[in-house]
Amino acid sequence: MEETTIINLLTNSGLKVFGMDSDFIYFEDPSCIFPAFDTFLEYAWMFILIMFAITLLGWGMLYIKNGIKINTLFNNAKTVLLILGTLAVVKPAVNIVYGDDLFAKQCEVKQVSRAAVNELLETRNKKFGKSDEYLLYETFTVVDSGPVFSDTDYIENTDE
Repeated sequence: MEETTIINLLTNSGLKVFGMDSDFIYFEDPSCIFPAFDTFLEYAWMFILIMFAITLLGWGMLYIKNGIKINTLFNNAKTVLLILGTLAVVKPAVNIVYGDDLFAKQCEVKQVSRAAVNELLETRNKKFGKSDEYLLYETFTVVDSGPVFSDTDYIENTDE
């Protein structure tokens, strides 16, 4: 079967395909969860920083409106340092608990022979009919039905 069809089927099934050669197809181990944790922590960190900026803006507006009281200023500064200090220690604490740099570990690259994949595809084609084959793809073809212009349709107006 064509390489693009095989890559399309594997990608649509949720695998991250790195490539293929004449004998093997290489893809990321689907049971690896390290990239998901790292991505989650990145998004959580961005969300927390946005919420922190909104909090600082609110405190600034409150201090402009009511004036600064030194006790509340120090309490708020202590709270800010505690929150940011706790969040800054999350990744190093995870690395200490689990050993090496957990988030720098890459997922294992698995390989499967093209002969095995072609055998599975032949089994799939025997089981599904021709009409069911098109239900498995998540690709869309966009067709623009607007007018088609050629280069001769654009005439420069030099009278202006």
